[in-house]
Amino acid sequence: MLSEDRINAIAGKIAFELMKKRYVTAKMGGLGQLTAYVEKPFLEYFECEDEIDSEVKRILASMSTCPPEGSFAYQALYRKKKEEIAHRFGRT
Repeated sequence: MLSEDRINAIAGKIAFELMKKRYVTAKMGGLGQLTAYVEKPFLEYFECEDEIDSEVKRILASMSTCPPEGSFAYQALYRKKKEEIAHRFGRT
């Protein structure tokens, strides 16, 4: 996952370009507010991804016949469980 500082820097660059190319105007609250607006969905996405990853790891750890971590079988099972959980979270 990207750090919050890195996400903020990326959001700042996006916000700057949006204002520079006049896709949005300064009347909408300035660069700081636009950066926060751009940053919010990224933070929510990564937070949800972390929750999904934690849930998948918990499920796999509780399995009695879980393949060794890092193996192809583990990765395939991890992806399958992640898709199932993401679907439950509404992230398809």
